[in-house]
Amino acid sequence: MTIHIFGGGTIMHVRSHMALCAPAKGGTARKLAELLRGKGASCELHLTGMADPDSSMDTNDDVEAELRRVLALPETQAIVFNVALCDMNGQIGDVKSGKYAERLQTRKVPEGGLVMKLRPTSKVLGLVKELRPDVLAVGFKTTAGQAPEVQVQRAAVMAQQHGLPLVFANDVVTRYNMVIPFLAEPAGEPWPLYAGDNRESALGHLADLVLLGLKHG
Repeated sequence: MTIHIFGGGTIMHVRSHMALCAPAKGGTARKLAELLRGKGASCELHLTGMADPDSSMDTNDDVEAELRRVLALPETQAIVFNVALCDMNGQIGDVKSGKYAERLQTRKVPEGGLVMKLRPTSKVLGLVKELRPDVLAVGFKTTAGQAPEVQVQRAAVMAQQHGLPLVFANDVVTRYNMVIPFLAEPAGEPWPLYAGDNRESALGHLADLVLLGLKHG
């Protein structure tokens, strides 16, 4: 049985030589794989091109295709979805966005600048519950400068939307990490919550809960 860990960031093409992105270099995904393998788990890393130059995954669509492929494998036991998906599509003017859309020429940009229209991208993580409800799924929720109670609230919304038993909530400003379980306690063995600013300890706690979840799943 295999734990699949997705990491890195994605891009959304706007014009030729121009894109929106969610920057992430895959360090957390690599560390989790190291921790889980150290505990005897079988792990496979799926890094985007932002984290691995040999990867063919660049866009949200690429990640979705890889997730669907992994979910079709009978040996898939867990998905740790640490990939940073770009949350917005952007479009400038009436030109349809794309990797090969007409390139903007800076000398033709008006003095007042250009306006880009942003639209939310589709969510991907819900595919786990839809296609493989037997698979343990872990989500990551990032905030910026929010109090711990807000981190918990937003993690709870994410867990409810996508049917997640575990969410890792982290704030990029306060550096506060929370590993929050959203699942029933097995008899006599409570699911402990982690909260603190030690990133490595938080990831170690997450790795333990992933294995605990698989044991009692």
